[in-house]
Amino acid sequence: RKREICDEVWRVSQSRATELLRGESGTGKELLARAIHYNSPRAAAPFVKVNCAALPQTLLESELFGHEKGAFTGATAAKKGRFELADGGSLFLDEIGDLPMDLQSRLLRVLQERSFERVGGTRTVDVDVRIIAATHQDLEQAIAQGRFREDLYYRLNVVPIHLPPLRERREDIPVLTEHFLAKYNRQNDRKVRMTGRALQRLVSHDWPGNVRELENCIERLVIMARRRLLLPEDLLLPVGNDGDQAAAPPPRFRAVERSSAASPNSAPVPTLRDSERQQILRALGEAGGVQVKAAALLGITPRQLAYRLRQHQIVRSFHIPR
Repeated sequence: RKREICDEVWRVSQSRATELLRGESGTGKELLARAIHYNSPRAAAPFVKVNCAALPQTLLESELFGHEKGAFTGATAAKKGRFELADGGSLFLDEIGDLPMDLQSRLLRVLQERSFERVGGTRTVDVDVRIIAATHQDLEQAIAQGRFREDLYYRLNVVPIHLPPLRERREDIPVLTEHFLAKYNRQNDRKVRMTGRALQRLVSHDWPGNVRELENCIERLVIMARRRLLLPEDLLLPVGNDGDQAAAPPPRFRAVERSSAASPNSAPVPTLRDSERQQILRALGEAGGVQVKAAALLGITPRQLAYRLRQHQIVRSFHIPR
């Protein structure tokens, strides 16, 4: 399923189509939206996010479409909305199922006409924006209940992508872990790494909070770590929340498990960095050497992949077709 999602991301990123990302809360829909944007021809333009559930309707309308001076109390100056700020790029509408009906009508018009007026204004503003929407709700049920416009649903649902929960795609956990370790090491000026057995423990965990829970876990580990190399006992994961994978870890980790249980004189347990090179080479192989597609398979940007290729000196050892 991961391969299918990566192929879908690669194909849709090259188009102008509207995407609707669906899945449980915390499954990484924003990460997927960013992957679509940064692997598209719009990668150099802005990626702008709006959480439709985070603001009341009055503020959300102004946030999306902007307002003119004097449009309402406190509007002391004209302000661009997120649509204008995303012009030429992508607008990520998270929790689209919570968008009020009045704003659903305005959004439908923008999708149809690529234009709108600011709140309190009469001048038509033209925009070239790619819409990526996301929801954890059952929109078909919302339509039946009269909470979501059917015509807007079909406009948004041009390319639907379902993102499974993390417990159903455990093979993503090592790459996500590396991404979050790098992020929070950089933010906190740390150099925390993880043993193979610690990584296996993360892979075997069910993660009911999905990618968001994994990210919070990694951030906490980096901040609280008393040593650079994390062991399984450092993870402090809830007991009894592991899936079947705990008894039968994925094949790629079985060698790690055996080496971890070996005698003290055996070879050191591979760290996350040790396995990263093989993951990159595998992705490049699956992508036929195309770096942009390999980056999509890994869930990172092409720039991040280029940096890792230099780090691991892979560029010379792997044929990249022109």
